[in-house]
Amino acid sequence: MAHVNITASETGGNTGSCGQLTDYLEKENQKLGKKELWFDQGCDDIGPDQVKIGIDQNVAKLKKTEAKFYLINISPSGKELDHIGNDPQKLKVFAREVMKEYAENFNKGLSEQDIKYYGKIEYNRYYTHEDPEVKQGLRRRGEAKEGSHMHAQLIVSRKTADNGRLISPMTNHQGSNASHSQKFGQFNRLDFTERCEKAFDRTFGYERELSEMFQYRKVMLNGTAMQRADMIVAERRHQEKQAKEQSQAVEQNKREKKELVQQPEVRPHQEQQKKRGFGFGM
Repeated sequence: MAHVNITASETGGNTGSCGQLTDYLEKENQKLGKKELWFDQGCDDIGPDQVKIGIDQNVAKLKKTEAKFYLINISPSGKELDHIGNDPQKLKVFAREVMKEYAENFNKGLSEQDIKYYGKIEYNRYYTHEDPEVKQGLRRRGEAKEGSHMHAQLIVSRKTADNGRLISPMTNHQGSNASHSQKFGQFNRLDFTERCEKAFDRTFGYERELSEMFQYRKVMLNGTAMQRADMIVAERRHQEKQAKEQSQAVEQNKREKKELVQQPEVRPHQEQQKKRGFGFGM
């Protein structure tokens, strides 16, 4: 399943300017000698200076110690990347769907147009000093990791796009306190993860294996012994159903090929005789 997580920043705090984070996310352009521009809900050609201005000026009435922005990382699995053909434009489509779910998950009547954010596609992940391969001297820090690692990084403002309302995806509030809900909104991060998964499947027609589903992982990690056992049985039944469907498809394909082989060949002179006979019959 796609890994979608929300953090403060990859460069430390998020109570000041987003400039340091923006520059950090420009690192791959320097490494690869390219110029991958930023995007939002409607544009694909946004420069880093516009990102800094857009986020840093959208902080009305926020105190110095309060968060000004958050970072959302959207990392599809290898199977999901294969499904969309490792197409960065399709990843942008998915990121925009994620932001629709992000807005709605606050339960404040917000839409994606109410969210101020800027996203950037990155194509690689790099080894850090924390990776075992680096510690063992097998890889160098900053070296690109093998395989497909395309992902999206989104800097999201703490305030709505009109610089009016305060929203926080880090709140654990579930709606029991009306005044708190009015100020911060409600944001269930587990629900958000599942909504993003369903958005991917809906958008790209992805038929997800049971073991890829968020609910499966949730139960296997935190469920009771009975719940885990039920999930294992459900997975086996799902696999058996898939195997049966695949077997039926193979047999159907064999039958169709056999029927084609058994069809009598109509030779050219026979075709001419048929035509002449048809003419005499008239």
